Amino acid sequence: MRYKKMADHLVEDIRQGKVQPGQKLPSLRQLARVNEVSLTTALNCYRYLEETGWIQALPQSGFYVRKPLDVSGPPEMPAFSCQTTTPIADHFFHSEEPGPLGITQLSVELQPVSKLERSLRRASRSQGSRVCLYPNVQGELSLRRSLSEHFGASGFHFQASDLVITNGCLDAVRTALEVTTKPGDVVAVSSPCYSGLLQLLGGMGRTVVEIPSTMDGLDLRQMELQMQKGGFRAGLFTSSHMNPTGICLSVEQKQQLAGLANKYRIPIIEDDIYHELDHRGAPPLPACHWDTGGYLLWCGSISKTLSAGYRLGWCLPGRYLNDYRQQRHLESLGVNSPLQLSLADFISSGQYAKHLATLRPRLREQVDQYRNFLTDHLIPKVRISMPTGGLVLWLQVPGLNEDEFAILLKRQLLDIRTGVCFSTLNYYKDCLRINCGFPLRDNNGEYSQAKKQLEQLVELINRSVAA
Repeated sequence: MRYKKMADHLVEDIRQGKVQPGQKLPSLRQLARVNEVSLTTALNCYRYLEETGWIQALPQSGFYVRKPLDVSGPPEMPAFSCQTTTPIADHFFHSEEPGPLGITQLSVELQPVSKLERSLRRASRSQGSRVCLYPNVQGELSLRRSLSEHFGASGFHFQASDLVITNGCLDAVRTALEVTTKPGDVVAVSSPCYSGLLQLLGGMGRTVVEIPSTMDGLDLRQMELQMQKGGFRAGLFTSSHMNPTGICLSVEQKQQLAGLANKYRIPIIEDDIYHELDHRGAPPLPACHWDTGGYLLWCGSISKTLSAGYRLGWCLPGRYLNDYRQQRHLESLGVNSPLQLSLADFISSGQYAKHLATLRPRLREQVDQYRNFLTDHLIPKVRISMPTGGLVLWLQVPGLNEDEFAILLKRQLLDIRTGVCFSTLNYYKDCLRINCGFPLRDNNGEYSQAKKQLEQLVELINRSVAA
């Protein structure tokens, strides 16, 4: 669409500093004349930029580039000394009324359902009598090759023979934990940490030591001190666009993480499920890229990028490959073959790369919309994260009574994850996580359920803090 190309051009000028915050923009007639478009197209361009938070209209004055929204800055991360705790499996959040702001996932309209269906039909026709056989425990070779080529195109190279296909990312992580630890062992995690991982660790009888985070990454100094004294048996970290904070480790931190794992010969499980959802374009390299001794076990899936229902993931287990394969053989007779072949077809045909190229800027746009709406309507002291990828925003609401707020959320049937879900410690009671995977307008241009629930949430936060 012409108006969107015009908008993208102006956004790029703003990002590069060619157009400054507060600067007045050309009138609608000037914009239409310069770009040789209709007034309607010019108006659509400015409306789109308003909705995505880049410009604002001032009555009787015109359109202006918005000034920076980060008055309060990002959430503050607590500083503390590491301690060992026990996650309780049934402590973490279970929603009876799942909503668009709660579980971290993409809206169906952002996923190429019909194209994925065509790949499934082609895979089913080509499988023939193989559908009657048990699948390869390590995974279909065609899928492992497709994944190897796909990630190799962005600079992350590995052999198909070194990869194992699993039933999603959490399944890949669970097997990695079974291979590298036993019940009662301590596992290092980031603080805060995705609630599903804490729940998994609790259910497996593992204890945890939470490594403090900053908005720049992990406290690797404290982590190395724990390694030196044998404070944990394995690590479990997300290195790119962590859930819930959105933090992405720098290249230097990823190199250090891989170096520490090899130096102390301690396995690190890298949950990299948001790897390909970088808002800036090409995905960052995982920490596993700098692993020289095979001590990093890299896990991922398509659940956040393409299809949660396919339940397909993978693990690159490094030096633990034989043990990993053996464990998969003991607990599973393989992963659904038709779905594996379908995904292999979707990737090798180039559809997956095209989908990601379309999805990333759309996600960046949505996260900007959510963030701008929250900044405009919440009380000024609320701090909001500025993620460079992923699906979530992390909010800190100073003065929030988490216990009372959780009751209000339940009464309003709002599915929001509060900070207590993401730690075994008591440091995040004034925090919330919001999923941004659903558009604020539906395909008809009407406000979506996500927008309506976001408005409800803002009202609850403002009312709770004011009280």
